[in-house]
Amino acid sequence: MYSKTTLLLAFLISFLLPSSVASSPSSPCSLDSRISASSSHSPQYPSIPQSSWSEQLKSQLAILATEADTVHYNTGICVWDLTTDSLLFGYNNQKVMRPASTQKVLTAVSALSILGGKHEISTKAYYTGTITADSTLCGDIYVVGDFDPMYSYSDLHDLARNIKELGIKRITGKVYGDASMKNKDLYGNGWCWDDVPSSNQPYLCALMLERGKVSPSFNSYSKDLLFNPAEHFVMVLSQELRDFGVLPAESGRSMLDYAAKEMTEAGNHFYTKSRTIEQVLQRMLKNSDNYHAEALFFQLANIDAGKQCTWKDGARQIENVLRKAGVNTAYGEVADGSGVSLYNYVSPNSQVAMLRYAYQNADIYNYLYPALPIAGQDGTLSSRMQDGSAFRNVHAKTGTVEGCSCLCGYVTASNGHILAFSIMNNGLMKSKTGRDFQDRVCQELAR
Repeated sequence: MYSKTTLLLAFLISFLLPSSVASSPSSPCSLDSRISASSSHSPQYPSIPQSSWSEQLKSQLAILATEADTVHYNTGICVWDLTTDSLLFGYNNQKVMRPASTQKVLTAVSALSILGGKHEISTKAYYTGTITADSTLCGDIYVVGDFDPMYSYSDLHDLARNIKELGIKRITGKVYGDASMKNKDLYGNGWCWDDVPSSNQPYLCALMLERGKVSPSFNSYSKDLLFNPAEHFVMVLSQELRDFGVLPAESGRSMLDYAAKEMTEAGNHFYTKSRTIEQVLQRMLKNSDNYHAEALFFQLANIDAGKQCTWKDGARQIENVLRKAGVNTAYGEVADGSGVSLYNYVSPNSQVAMLRYAYQNADIYNYLYPALPIAGQDGTLSSRMQDGSAFRNVHAKTGTVEGCSCLCGYVTASNGHILAFSIMNNGLMKSKTGRDFQDRVCQELAR
């Protein structure tokens, strides 16, 4: 129960709080305009807090919003009641901010909306020419990448064994790696040049082994400015083939030649290794894996481009889904799929609109919700909200880059209503400050 002192304080701040905090019933217009119309004008607060769950919750959130007005950083909050399909609370919710890794929610919802959870990301292999009676392949081997973020050394070992099992002992040609699904830019739009390559900002290539790390240990990235991940892939494959006894037809050479090259001729397909979007989502959202997120981003980019797709192609697809969700895309910017880019801008309204869109479409929600981190239990929320009503209740995506901390997802309120929320903090000196604020908001939502 809330004390009389708390309720009186909420009443008093309704006359003092300068920023926009509001609630609004559902109406036929687009979600973005419905939220903005109810929160972009003069402040609207409950005049005298009522005993109802919603009025008590709005009073407590208004207190937190008052606090946010007094600090050095910027805050935006949007809370949507999915059960009643109405705005419950908004504070600076129309302001665009940098989302950090909560950008992954937009990418995930878009990929599930357009491609579906069972869509496969497939690495394929072909041989050209013919295999003669003396086990010689008079042709080449091509491995065609599809931006599989999970392709491992074990997978490559199986590929080499598949080639051996074709009955091939010698090859007259070369082993080629085809990464033409995407353009040659190895880093994302707006990524910090001094942070790449790294585990947080890996190479972006359609054909990579062990996330682009170098053999034989696969525990570090090459510092060679001319490093080509696709070429490295087929180099290791050539080494594996040598170990399997598959050698160049030309005598005196111990390993097949290799190169990065697009496959432009017809070939004989003999190998496929696939992962589904459902599989990729788990690490992408639970662990906030940037490479997994970019894999889905470029799956979207490749829909219309076919080959040599770019970040602009991926951004266009996400913007299409944002519009389906009722968002005015004139106020925001999609620059990558992971949130690493300094050029991403989105509002709490827009994030909540996508969460609502997902909730209303079972084919999206049934994949998205289980992949989100759970407060106090797993993923990037394992050490947060380890008690209270938010514990194991909040299912949400975290986001952290220098100066930014954000959180968006779902929570079940004490009355059984499902809420979608976005909390964005920008201009932070310490990320922990933002995380602590977000956790307090979530505890109120779950109370």
